Amino acid sequence: MLAFGVPGKVKEGPLKGWWIKIQECETPKGFLVSRARNVEMDQTLVLDGIFPTREALEAFLAQQAPTIDWNQGTA
Repeated sequence: MLAFGVPGKVKEGPLKGWWIKIQECETPKGFLVSRARNVEMDQTLVLDGIFPTREALEAFLAQQAPTIDWNQGTA
């Protein structure tokens, strides 16, 4: 399950150890994935791009971050 606007810690995959946040964008339409080294999302911020469809977003996450702990970011 994807959580939008909430940081989650990547537990598996090439992005393991990164915090990521997904936001839905209107212009350009799609999903923005940002990642950082801390839960506040302000340290070493990287934008992984805007994915035009949910399917493209899910494919990226399946390859780069298959396991994300969304609950850790809200505690």
